[in-house]
Amino acid sequence: MSDTESVSKESLAAAPKIWRHTIQANPAAAAAFVNRAPAQQAGEVSFANRSDGRVDVYYFL
Repeated sequence: MSDTESVSKESLAAAPKIWRHTIQANPAAAAAFVNRAPAQQAGEVSFANRSDGRVDVYYFL
């Protein structure tokens, strides 16, 4: 493996996760979304109910 390949792999492994946002149709859809691969870990997801029944999902990726 060249030095360039090693640096690239290290920088990818160290890349910070950032918050993302999606809106799901209901709580069941929100739960299914965060359990898809790669499943979120504790502290990596937050939910907020909307007045129209949909759910805001904030997650790390």
